[in-house]
Amino acid sequence: MLNSPYSTIRRSLLRLLALLSITLLGFAPVASSALPQDEAPAIAYRLVPRTDPAYPHLEISVTIPVLNHDEAVSVQMPVWSPGDYHVQDHSQYVQNLAAWSGDPAQGKRLPVTRIRMHTWMVATQGAEVVTVTYVLPVTPPGFFSENVQILPKQVFVNGPAAYVYVLGRKTERVSLTVRLPQEWQAVMALTEKRNGDEITYTAPDYDTLSDSPLVIGDRDQIKVETFTVSGKQHRAAFFSHPENIQDTKEYRTVLTRIVESYQRTMGSLPYSQYCFFFDVGGVGGGLEHLNGTRMAIGGQGAKAIAHFAAHEYFHLWNVKRIRPKALGPFDYLEPPKTRNLWFSEGVTDYYAALCVRRAGFVTEERFLSRWGGAIRSYQNAAAYRKTSADESSLRVWEAGNSSGYGISYYFKGMLIGLCLDLKIRHVTENKKSLDDVMRELMKRTNPPKPGFEEDEIRDVANLIAGRDLTAFYNLLTRTADPMPFAECLGYAGLDITGKPLETATPEQIAIRKEWAKTFFPAKEGE
Repeated sequence: MLNSPYSTIRRSLLRLLALLSITLLGFAPVASSALPQDEAPAIAYRLVPRTDPAYPHLEISVTIPVLNHDEAVSVQMPVWSPGDYHVQDHSQYVQNLAAWSGDPAQGKRLPVTRIRMHTWMVATQGAEVVTVTYVLPVTPPGFFSENVQILPKQVFVNGPAAYVYVLGRKTERVSLTVRLPQEWQAVMALTEKRNGDEITYTAPDYDTLSDSPLVIGDRDQIKVETFTVSGKQHRAAFFSHPENIQDTKEYRTVLTRIVESYQRTMGSLPYSQYCFFFDVGGVGGGLEHLNGTRMAIGGQGAKAIAHFAAHEYFHLWNVKRIRPKALGPFDYLEPPKTRNLWFSEGVTDYYAALCVRRAGFVTEERFLSRWGGAIRSYQNAAAYRKTSADESSLRVWEAGNSSGYGISYYFKGMLIGLCLDLKIRHVTENKKSLDDVMRELMKRTNPPKPGFEEDEIRDVANLIAGRDLTAFYNLLTRTADPMPFAECLGYAGLDITGKPLETATPEQIAIRKEWAKTFFPAKEGE
């Protein structure tokens, strides 16, 4: 770019803003980015694992082109990880952060000021490229996932816990180059290119990189099963203690059926590749990602974790693409607040129950009886008579448990999904269902479209139902009043225990059969 007559004035103003940010405001200036997205150079990350038991750590560098002769470039480390709704302050584990002009081996060291716990500002001093380097040791896990796990022969990385981002430039293209020890392999759900002992991944922006877990390790320490659905590659990567899984091919079979079931429900697979990361013997539960999920499992067979896998996999739609506005693009410093986590998590669990039935893993009788047991548990828990699903979602950060304030929005949200689905089937004479709500929300919110408004779930439910369900919706979500289980199960000709009513009408039976159908009827001998 050519310099303008105003460039000197502009640089002076930037210098002043930088000083003010340190002394008065406590945050860094946002680097400007006048270049179009497709012309801006990629921000390049590099990761080198060091697995010496005496000091296991990652060496990470970020090479950042300086745009418009900016005099300061700032980087930040996320405070929280999307999906793990509690503050983790990942920056507390960053060690030895430094900055250099160009290549650290040849360039000069640049001044770095830590202006907040999670923010560092680099004075560029005229450099066209700045490289930030830092070290990360093993870091504690969150509720649902390991963060930085380094074992002698394998490494797992959860992006928000490992990668700083350039302030004001999260939408620029990025790459990640990983240097692999000899005979190691890598699994990551991004476009990749191998060059000797290095593998480079590319992503359209920081959010995508950060939301893509990485596992690397000795070929004997990571088992990978692959399968294809509708031309899309899927991988199941078993790590930590993969030797505890006796039959990884069984997982391939079960996962294939889960994917195919959801494809029939949602209409398409909105990714080019997907990876199930199975942390065998790992801590925590499961954490969803844009094109993958990390799940802690034991040594059980695949059918035993079918519901778990179906829950995490459905998040690729519900949360990652069908999401409240607060959940994307991410603000990694301020905890996002929404009243709709009951939908993001609880309705996802409802769909997991539907999926294991639709995939043919449970009988119709077992599927129906599930709801009787869930209703009994709900009615026996006094907490559910005190807190609404909306409040549980909105105040989850106060609870610090990532599962709900006062009550579990997972559990109540699952039952809201049940009631809402059966209500829609009833009022539309079995022509529409909650599936239609999900597909309509997908049309409205699939990125780069913004997420849904706080009341948009209700509005779409009304649209699909063809009538105003606001009072019913508010009863389920915004009160702690008794839920209309008998009414809703009655629409499917069931009593409150999930058993068929002898007095069920043909219309009720038709709703039950459509609701509890399977896409994969059991074969003889199964």
